[in-house]
Amino acid sequence: MAERGVGQRTWSLSPYQVNVSFGSATKESDAANWFGPLTPISPLAPTEVTGRQWDFPSGYNLSTTSRPYEPVTFSTLRALADGYDLLRLVIETRKDQATRQCWSISARSKTAVTQTDLERIASATLFFRRPDGIHCFADWLRMILEEVLVTDATALYVSRDRSGRINTLLPLDGATVKPVIDAWGRTPQPYRDGEQIVYPVAYQQILKGYPAIDYSVRDLIYRPRNIRVNHVYGFSPVEQIVTTVNIALRRQAYLLDYFTEGNIPDSLIGVPESWTPDQIASYQKYWDAYFDGELSRRRRAKFVPGGVAKTFVQTKEPELKGPFDEWLARIICFAFSISPQALTQSMNRATAETQKELAEEEGLAPILGWSKSLFDDILAREFDSPDLEFIWGAGQETDPLIQEAILSSYTSKGILTINEARATLGREPVDEVSANKPMTLTAAGYVALPD
Repeated sequence: MAERGVGQRTWSLSPYQVNVSFGSATKESDAANWFGPLTPISPLAPTEVTGRQWDFPSGYNLSTTSRPYEPVTFSTLRALADGYDLLRLVIETRKDQATRQCWSISARSKTAVTQTDLERIASATLFFRRPDGIHCFADWLRMILEEVLVTDATALYVSRDRSGRINTLLPLDGATVKPVIDAWGRTPQPYRDGEQIVYPVAYQQILKGYPAIDYSVRDLIYRPRNIRVNHVYGFSPVEQIVTTVNIALRRQAYLLDYFTEGNIPDSLIGVPESWTPDQIASYQKYWDAYFDGELSRRRRAKFVPGGVAKTFVQTKEPELKGPFDEWLARIICFAFSISPQALTQSMNRATAETQKELAEEEGLAPILGWSKSLFDDILAREFDSPDLEFIWGAGQETDPLIQEAILSSYTSKGILTINEARATLGREPVDEVSANKPMTLTAAGYVALPD
């Protein structure tokens, strides 16, 4: 630091101020306040507001509609997902890929598993085989993934017995659920009031335009996948491509009109020059009426007077499919990490297979990871078993040769027993004792692994 004095005053200067001339300045504050940053305005809010998550509108909880203050409504998202066939095919493909995966529940620690642990694993596995008491796990998961991919508003109602233990997990229409926020813009959490735990209202179900039911975090599991700090609602893949889907719908409607309305002429046919416009219009109506009612006759020709009457002019057919359609398909598939191979022009086989595997890995893994996190939370909270975890296994391979190679590798390395491999193929177990023990293949043959 350098020292500078004016009269009897001295003050310290920072290194970058040493070569600055202060002119007639006689106070340190004179230099600091010359077009300086100035003192910030005193905060108006009380200190208790510290940590507010986002600047929500005043009276946010008073709305009687779900998804207020959002540009796209839930009904619009569902209409787009159901109205555009390509988008629906992509959604169903992603659901098929997820539901064909094998799953299991096991202890996080693979050592010292007690009989009590095995009983808890069996109880949790039995519950997840039919979580809502009606549908099997695959069908139940499809309902959840529909909400994740279309509205990103997954809602599960926790039905309990008289003792308070979980009975079933019932999927609700997430479009009817309105999250409630506290003074900090977050979901109200339970708190202790003396010896009692209080569960404040965290969600409201809007039915017939009115708040019908209040739910706490104990009653309802509301789990958006793509959450943002300035929104209480998720951001689904369908919402991310709203504009693209709208363009595709209008393109599809244009093609449908081409085949149903017949408003694009295939040819121009001349009429005698002596015909008046009224005569041409009258004959045109007769001609069109003749072709009405049958799609096979709706390739209408147009009658024109003048020089064209001596010729037959074949008009150009519209382009029904082109690069623009492939571009729309690629955007929609990319939003869901689905390979567009089946919807675009053929490419190199190796490249196509690589892209397909990459799309499945990148797109399916996040979905499975999100669902695993949800199921692990249910195990920890409802089954009081944070030491258990939900595990996704490999999907069912449809190619027999690939399946044979995988199972042979697993059994030869002691990963699976022979009976476990047979169970994967749906075959009856073998009575041999060695078939229930993991073995590894050596030069001398199969050797049982030590217990």
